[in-house]
Amino acid sequence: MKKTIFTLLFSIGILMSANAQFTSYIRLSGDIGIVSNSEKDKKFGVGGTLSWLTVDNLISGNEYNYISLGIKGFNNPYGEGKLFSSIMNDEDDGFNYIMPLLGYRFTQKGVEEGFFIEPRIGAAFGASYTAFAISPLAGYSFNNLDFSIYCDMGFGSEISAIQKKSFFTPGLSIAYSFGF
Repeated sequence: MKKTIFTLLFSIGILMSANAQFTSYIRLSGDIGIVSNSEKDKKFGVGGTLSWLTVDNLISGNEYNYISLGIKGFNNPYGEGKLFSSIMNDEDDGFNYIMPLLGYRFTQKGVEEGFFIEPRIGAAFGASYTAFAISPLAGYSFNNLDFSIYCDMGFGSEISAIQKKSFFTPGLSIAYSFGF
């Protein structure tokens, strides 16, 4: 009986310590923001991000810093556009973009808890629009749930749906990170 209890407690201890040592995470976020420099009427837009974060063992060797790869989608309707019906349709009623992103997350204690800053770069692709993109993210995590602010910035050579070559989308993000 004592051996069984010891084995059970030992196994629980191993599992709990292993739980705190994740090296990779999947981050799912819901984003809300507004294209601030639009020539169209300004309505709130929504989007989301799917990211993979992995501990940086190459650049800094710090177990609290992460390399991130992600894809972000965002839709900012204007005029008669609605949040979901204005996504990639034939009408001129929304500014949509998809952004593949590469980033580096600096944290205090890891993904699960504490303040973080994550500069990200990539490209923005929309209907007949491409741009170099920067999307810094900063916030606070608690129990794998993070609350952050961001600013998507795209710098293109063509005029987009908002009648500008560049766009600036500040906003708020709420995300959850799953460790594995």
